[in-house]
Amino acid sequence: MVRHYGRTITASTTTSTPGPPPSKPLGTLRHGQFARFIAGATVASIGQFLSGLATPFYMNELTDSNAWVGASGFAGLIPAVFLTPLAGILADRISRRILLTVAYGMQTIAMTVLLVMYLADALTPWRIIFIMLASGSVAGFMFAPLQSMAPTLVPRADLVPAVQLLSIAFTVGRAIGPGLGALVLWSTGPGLAYGIAVGCLVFATAAMASTHPDEPKAAAPSSLRRDFIEGIRYIRARPAIGLAVKAAFAIGAFGAVWAFSLAASVADDAYGVGGGGLGLLATMIGVGSVGASIFISRGGSEVRRSTLEPVALSLYAIGVAIAASTPWFYVGMIGYFTMGIAHMWHNVTLSTSLQVQVEESHRGRVMSVFLVAILGGLPIGAIVGGALSDLLPIRVVMGGSASLIGILTVWWWFAADRFHGLDGSPVDAHSSR
Repeated sequence: MVRHYGRTITASTTTSTPGPPPSKPLGTLRHGQFARFIAGATVASIGQFLSGLATPFYMNELTDSNAWVGASGFAGLIPAVFLTPLAGILADRISRRILLTVAYGMQTIAMTVLLVMYLADALTPWRIIFIMLASGSVAGFMFAPLQSMAPTLVPRADLVPAVQLLSIAFTVGRAIGPGLGALVLWSTGPGLAYGIAVGCLVFATAAMASTHPDEPKAAAPSSLRRDFIEGIRYIRARPAIGLAVKAAFAIGAFGAVWAFSLAASVADDAYGVGGGGLGLLATMIGVGSVGASIFISRGGSEVRRSTLEPVALSLYAIGVAIAASTPWFYVGMIGYFTMGIAHMWHNVTLSTSLQVQVEESHRGRVMSVFLVAILGGLPIGAIVGGALSDLLPIRVVMGGSASLIGILTVWWWFAADRFHGLDGSPVDAHSSR
């Protein structure tokens, strides 16, 4: 029995009849509504990563400035830092399906505007920034309900593999989107990339609209401020959740920023390769993530989270260090492959730990704070890293980021009891009420 939207509900209210928990994440696809949700999320992820590769590439072509590239990444993410907490509160009050459908629809409109202006040769650096701000504002209402949907579509016993499969779905997008982007940017340029992204978002909007999760009507809500403060108190009372939030921010600011937001700058300044080279770096992130997801789906999920997270953090530091230390592009690709493995394991470990330990009544708010940590780390890392890379050699800045990840990993190993809090079970979460 769990608390949801202020009401007490039982496991019998889930969409599908509970059965034995699947041994593999793919087993959760037997729940039809969840399968539809995963299909929409996967296709959307492909389009988002495709456009996420095309925009910094085009910005770099327009300006030849790392600061402008970093600013475009900052603009696409910073609105979500402020709006995701609101979305998390709403996800605990109203239909997550409606939130997702509207968000995907609005993001389709923003991407269509970007496409039309590109075809009209009307894009300027500032216009790109404004469109990214609009798209990032919409995305702020997408991430929290997306991460909170799984419990409304599968039985509680299937929650862990369902969360793992959701992470794998993003991994598929991270692999296919940049790989497709490399071909498109090399052959035709950003226009086709934006067109494909629009099609992917249209499909995702339709998929979310046709999904029917089991969402009881909300009870009379309290004030937004009170809900937000209670969510912060809930997290502060649980050190394991606090550790996950800190680790998510650190990887966003010092690791993922080189894998995503500033990859165009790395491709240009560190290796002197064009759009095709940028696409290959992004593809190596995807290939590494796919390999890591295969490990998870074939039994790696049985590895303790307290073991997997420090390994993921260490691999992230190693990957960034490899990419920073070599002048040879193909060696740099190995660094990006390593970052891809680390990114997948890091996301699955922290997402799973939070999802199984948080109570349903606080799920949206807790996941929103977790996402704010990720979304806050990326734009801060992009704007600071981009500016520093215009003043110092980009390899030096990347090397500093790798060192910081390594230092934080060692600190948390000793200060957070070797990450053992990440192994907490659902019983631990409920007994702490």
